[in-house]
Amino acid sequence: MNILKKMLIVIGLIILLFIVVLSIGYFYGSRHFVVHEETIEFQDLPDEFDGYRICQFSDFHSFSFHCGHEEDVQKVVDLINSQQCDLIVFTGDLVTIQANELDGFMTQLSQLSAPDGVISIMGNHDYAMYQRKFTKAQRRNDIKDLYKRQYDMGWQLLLNEHTSIHRGEDSLVIIGVENDGTPPHFPRFADLKKAMSGIDEGSFQIMLSHDPTHWRRSIIPETDVQLTLSGHTHAGQFKIFGWSPVSFVYNEWSGVYENEKKDASGETVRQVLNISEGVGCVPVPFRIGAWPEINVLTLRKKR
Repeated sequence: MNILKKMLIVIGLIILLFIVVLSIGYFYGSRHFVVHEETIEFQDLPDEFDGYRICQFSDFHSFSFHCGHEEDVQKVVDLINSQQCDLIVFTGDLVTIQANELDGFMTQLSQLSAPDGVISIMGNHDYAMYQRKFTKAQRRNDIKDLYKRQYDMGWQLLLNEHTSIHRGEDSLVIIGVENDGTPPHFPRFADLKKAMSGIDEGSFQIMLSHDPTHWRRSIIPETDVQLTLSGHTHAGQFKIFGWSPVSFVYNEWSGVYENEKKDASGETVRQVLNISEGVGCVPVPFRIGAWPEINVLTLRKKR
């Protein structure tokens, strides 16, 4: 009987601990928004962009802001705007299941503002592939709806294309590709050749690509892009002492990574990846350790 009582006590304590962790993750963790700042140096950064600040946010997952978390959308927008960055970029997964999740949030998200605007790309959830009730025609229409909503909010959505930002005689090229993950769960729609067509070979390039596996799989071997910005992993929405179980799935899953290679002329090419842990949640609002984050990246000229 004593053994049975001890077992019941242990089981009860485990259940209690589980409930406490879930409660912290839901009521505190999912809305404990933090700003993560990084300074990244490049020898080939154009002089006029020394000190250029980029605010990256990712994996908004608007569905997770419904049912009691609606007011947090304004908190995210205000937090991003308060960083006073030169450029805001969104690296995919604006919704979780379908475009109408944005109903009620369009006004707030339209308030995002930076001198060089807001540039966005698509993530795997943005293709309505997880709405099982949709026909192919409905899925296509939902994707178009999401395109339009981003345009209506004043964002510049890049679909396998690029744009340039100018400062005097210098410029940065921002390249945005569609999602490129590992099928069948994560669609592969990126077209690097199309996205980079017409870019000057010696330009400083920043790639927006939702899935970080695209960096080592295609961006490193096929391009000399200096900086890639990704999201997708959420750091598993659970991180303790710098470790997350998502590390068993992804080699690169949070923060800054670097790679060096030789180009055709034998010169060393340095390529950097930054992965945002995102601001939203899937499937439910819950985060422990991997707090919802806004990333502020300051580019510096290495002299």
